[in-house]
Amino acid sequence: MRFWLGGSPGFAGLLLTILLAACQTQPYQIFIKVDGSRQTLTTEATTVRDALDEAGVELGSLDRVDPDLYVQLESGLTIVVTRVTEEVEVERETIPFEHETVVNEALAAGQTRLAQLGANGESEISIRVVYENGQEVSRTEISRVTVVEPVPEILVIGPQNTLPPVSIEGTITYISNGNAWIMRNSSGSRRALTTDGNLDGRVFGLSPDGHQLLYTTELTNEIDLPLNDMWLASTTIVGEPPITLSIQGVLQAAWSPVVTQPLIAYSTAKRTANPPGWQANNDLWLFSPPAPSADEDVPEGLFPKPVEIIPPNTEGLYPWWGTSFAWSPNGTRLAYARADQIGTIDLDFPLEAQNAASPAGNSTTPLIDFLPLQTFSDWVWVPGISWSPDSKFIAATVHGPPLASESAEESPVFNLWLISADGTFSANMVGQVGMWANPAWGSAGIAFGEAVNPLQSVNSRYFIYLIDKDGSNKRQIFPFREELGVQLPELVWSPDGQNLLFIFDGNLYLTHRDGGLPKQLTTDGQASHPQWAMAQSTVLSSTVQITATNVITPTPTPAGIGSPTASPTIIQTPPVAPSPTQTLAPTITGTIQATDTITSSVSPEN
Repeated sequence: MRFWLGGSPGFAGLLLTILLAACQTQPYQIFIKVDGSRQTLTTEATTVRDALDEAGVELGSLDRVDPDLYVQLESGLTIVVTRVTEEVEVERETIPFEHETVVNEALAAGQTRLAQLGANGESEISIRVVYENGQEVSRTEISRVTVVEPVPEILVIGPQNTLPPVSIEGTITYISNGNAWIMRNSSGSRRALTTDGNLDGRVFGLSPDGHQLLYTTELTNEIDLPLNDMWLASTTIVGEPPITLSIQGVLQAAWSPVVTQPLIAYSTAKRTANPPGWQANNDLWLFSPPAPSADEDVPEGLFPKPVEIIPPNTEGLYPWWGTSFAWSPNGTRLAYARADQIGTIDLDFPLEAQNAASPAGNSTTPLIDFLPLQTFSDWVWVPGISWSPDSKFIAATVHGPPLASESAEESPVFNLWLISADGTFSANMVGQVGMWANPAWGSAGIAFGEAVNPLQSVNSRYFIYLIDKDGSNKRQIFPFREELGVQLPELVWSPDGQNLLFIFDGNLYLTHRDGGLPKQLTTDGQASHPQWAMAQSTVLSSTVQITATNVITPTPTPAGIGSPTASPTIIQTPPVAPSPTQTLAPTITGTIQATDTITSSVSPEN
């Protein structure tokens, strides 16, 4: 557009005045709705924010403005300010107690007993409440904390279904509802050995002759005290009270197979405040328990002193979790398993002139190394191991190489290996069996679990298979028909090697080595840690001499020892175990059958 300013000076001045007036900002008339009122504002502001500032409207951090603060003003615009506030309310809510029913075979069928009264708990709930212009518009739960734990009501009932008695050879013990149970010669003879319900499952071992039961009970939760205490109970004298061995903080323990001179190997741990609740010492002690007596308790001061075979150490990866041990059937060595290695400890040496710094004569031989499993949790996987009856080989679950791009530590592969005790031979017998395969070697061959989902074996069910000692002739012995597999293979051979004891859905079952319909032994659904000892008439004799001078004689609680919590450590307690001691020269007569009891955990955790 062109303007010609020539001509009359008056006309030019008038035109310039009009143009300047057109360039000046024109005031707007707008409306503001806030705090329940409607304001009219004539303003020359350009944005909603400027208009609110001019009107003296202060905004809170949560207030909402419509239209947005940066919108340009125009005549007739209505600005709506919504006042938004929040507050946190705390409410208490009752947590109803649960009703639990526990089957106890100590009661007659149909009999009931209230074992524990129930009590409601209480939770504290924090709720965010949002108000708009003083009116509540939403409530959101932001946290819930249990301040009072509910106490379940526990009703104990007798078994609803009575099972026909099953003849068994020797003695079977197991844990149910935190108590030790025993059956001898027949499943119909079962009875409880303890009634306090405080067995922690860390140690549970039946002596080779079936006359004594070794177990640990949980203690206080205080951090400066050990977690468990080791006890010895007679299985032959009804009503005889168990005796404490004054040994605390025991991670695992196992009997020697020598009947004429009982011997126990055990390892210890310290209690810690952090998960998993203990720190293993990775030590090894030998202890001669007192013989059972029907007349009087053995005075504590007369107990033989434990002898330290391996001092505390931190060898290997994840040493805080612990090392598991298993006696060889001939009594001359122990196999050990840790997160990254399997090996043997030769016990055929005198225990003379030992001291805490350098125990003499100990010979440790690594057999196979592998990368540990990365669990991304506070539990550690440790292999299940089992000796051959002739003490020449070890069957073990070994962590395998990765399948794809995962790291070696995260490999889901676990294989069943056969390893010679002298280190000259090792072979992968069965691939992808799962981490809880837990082999059990008997005269009929090697029984083991094979995961239904072998690449997700931590939570998988397991089928039970049997193979010959050379890995051939693989056959399934459970499930028999369409049953689900077992949740965790806990496999124990009978002393004669003809029958296999296992747990399915919390009950003990017995199946023959040649297969067939398994026989159910219990009905309470709470069984775990099965043990099976040879018949009382079977005699295993040996000559073992312990002449320890300058031996380590720890106090009843070895320095700083605490005990592990719950169940994740692998505990191997083969009933046929040796007697390592001073001059270990066993002369064994009769047939020794390797019967391994393997319990693993997890969980997880187990």
